[in-house]
Parts: sequence; structure tokens; C-alpha cells
Amino acid sequence: MQMSKCYSRYHTNVKLCYSLGIEKQIFPKEFLQEIPKTTSQYWKKKNNLEYYGSQYEEIAQCTTEELKLIADNRAKQMRKTFVSFLKVYFMIIELIDENKFKQIIKSNYRQLVPLIENLISVTQSKNLILKFLKISPFQFGQWQKMRRYECKESLIWVCYKRESRQISWTEIITMKRLLKDNKFLHWSSGSVWGKAVKDGKISMSIQSWYHYAKLLGLGQNRKKFYKKRKRISVRAEKPNEIWHMDVTRFKTSDGNWAYIYTLMDNFSRRILSWNVNHTLSGKISLKSAIVEQFGNKNMETDNIDLIVDGGTENNNINIHEFIKNCKVGIYKKVALKDVSFSNSMIEGNNRILKQTYLKDKTLNFEELENYLDHAIDEYNNIKPHYFHKIYTPTEIYNQPELKNTKLYFEKLNKERIVHNKNYSCGKVCP
Repeated sequence: MQMSKCYSRYHTNVKLCYSLGIEKQIFPKEFLQEIPKTTSQYWKKKNNLEYYGSQYEEIAQCTTEELKLIADNRAKQMRKTFVSFLKVYFMIIELIDENKFKQIIKSNYRQLVPLIENLISVTQSKNLILKFLKISPFQFGQWQKMRRYECKESLIWVCYKRESRQISWTEIITMKRLLKDNKFLHWSSGSVWGKAVKDGKISMSIQSWYHYAKLLGLGQNRKKFYKKRKRISVRAEKPNEIWHMDVTRFKTSDGNWAYIYTLMDNFSRRILSWNVNHTLSGKISLKSAIVEQFGNKNMETDNIDLIVDGGTENNNINIHEFIKNCKVGIYKKVALKDVSFSNSMIEGNNRILKQTYLKDKTLNFEELENYLDHAIDEYNNIKPHYFHKIYTPTEIYNQPELKNTKLYFEKLNKERIVHNKNYSCGKVCP
């Protein structure tokens, strides 16, 4: 006679814990090993909502002893205090926004670190406290290190010897000198960085440059605030593939308008040709650019897309006839009409020309021509373009391969580490 198989019956809370996926946190390993895998897999696949009362599932995460402690009348006041604390905490997070809360903590870490350390030593709950304060353990460790080796000589308040990879004091002095130099006051901060790296005066990424410029209070006065607008443009893959042409105007000292024509290469951002005229005539700028770039060579096989605005200065019989009879294969396209993108690249360049170089200038027609000659030479050949990192538009135009050059600071960074380790501020670090 075959004996019937004996099946074990399990408490509903055991099944619920498996359904919730928290069985390993609740039950001992020996107990879990006694449950057949087919049974446990069945519970895991079962929807916990099928268990009546599953809305109180968080209770299942507590042991019997913990539940007794929580329910004890002697802990009644502590429960109320903790619940009140949580209500205030979540309300603060909701009112000031979680990101702002993190920023407040970060901005005041020097004052908060000793308080947090004291709280951790009393409660022995480091992870819980840091989680409440939205601080990662790594970040807190960095703050402790920064506070322990605090040094007012450093911009990041950490001893140069202990944090030898930070920007050296010599580089900081160089930054100050360059950003305050009258020759570069009309340059963007990124262009000054490019010039400094190119000349071998500093060895830091542009992100570090911006960060330290902000700490020094030298970056904000260079920042231009423009109204945000949607920009759609196009990118060329080589020089002389796409050109942009536009005109802007400037009122001279005699009260008349002078029209400034510029023609720019898309790939390098180099101004290929420019001129100043008393009247609107884009043909002059286009012709001079072609003569300058190609001379009298027959280049009918080379196609150049010329992007212009819809104004009459760029769309008239003179322009059409010139392009038609030109030896270079030029295809004129009107922005946002013949193509889907705008002519924002050269429009932005004209805005820089007017707001950086010509703002508050009183010039007659001849003085304007001379001033523009200097300004455009500086833009093309001296000032690194932010889009090309440390290179000027002319360098990229003549050597397109430089555009993909990666910057390496390894050698200079090693020199910085040696310099910082030998630096002495007179304070004896622990």
C-alpha cells in the first residue's frame, strides 16, 4: 500500500513575503532552504494583491520583536515625534524642491559636517542620516577630507599637498592676470582659456577653467544674456562646402548708415570676405571672397551651398547674374525657404561683431573700415574660437584635421602635482 505524501502548510505572511520579494530579508537561510523550490517559485509568481490586506505589506518587513517595540505604549511619544519629523521633512523637500535642498546642504557643508558626524556617532545610523539629507557616502567622505585638510590658500579649501591634482597657485595667478588683461576683456572666457592652453600657460580642461573663474568671481561679468530662441542650422564636413552671407549696419559719426557685409565658411567659422559700403550690394562681398579663395581657377566641379536671408540685398538680378557667370559652382539657397534651417551662424557672428567690438564706438566711415580690419583679423587669426577649443578659425580652415584633435594635459598635470606637493603655506597639516 502506497503511503500518501505529507504536505507542509505555510503561514500567509510567508507567502506574502515571497510575493513581495523580501523573504531573504525576513527569514533565516535555514528556514528558506526547507521550502521546496517549486513551492517558492509559485509564490513569487503570484500577485501580492491577491492577498487580502496586502496594502499593509510594509508591516511584513518588521520582525515580531520590532512590531512589539513599535506598538509599545512607552514608545508612543517617540512615535509621534518621529512621524511629526517626517511630515516636516517631506514638507520642506516639497516646498523648496529636492535639488535646491541638495544645493543648500552642499553650500553649507563646512558647518554641517561636524553636526552630521556628531549625529552619526549618537545614532550609529550613518546611511539612514545621509539618505535623509540626500548626501551620498562618497560625497560625505570628500567633505570630511576637505574639512580635515582645510586650507584657505586653496580656492577649493583643501591642502595642496593632500589634494595635489588641484589647480596650482601659479596657474591661479595666471588665470587672474589673463582674465583681467585689457587686451582680452572683450574676449569670451572660453577664448581666453584656449589662448592660455595654446601658449602653454595653463593645463586644465575648459570645465575646470569655468569653475575656477567662477570661484574667483571673474567669469560672470563676461557672460552675455540673450533671449533664448530655437536655433536650427547645418554643419559642413569640410571647408568651402557651405558658406553663409549676411549684412548688418552701423551708424557712423556723421549720422549715416554703413552696411557691413560678411561671408563666412560654415566648417571653420572663418570670415572669408567682408567689406563696408554706403549701399546694399551683396555682390561685392561674394566676388571678393571668390577671388581671394580661388583666384581665377575654374572650379565648376566644386559645389558650394551659399546660405542667405530673404532680403533684397542677397536676392537680386546682380547676385543672380554673378553666380550664373561665376567659374565656381555656387548654389544660392534662402534660409527657411529653400532649406529648413536658419542662417543663425552668421547672424550670431554679426551680433558678436556689434556687441563685442562696435558697441559704444563713435567712428566715421574710414575709421570703421580700419577698426573692422583689426577686429576681423583678431577674430580669424588670433582669438581661439570656442567651437574649435584652442584653435582659431583660420587654423581650422587651413588644417581641417585639427578639428578632431584631442587635448592632452598629462605632462603638464605631472608638473602640477610635483609643484603642489612642494608648495608650503606655513600650516602643518595633520
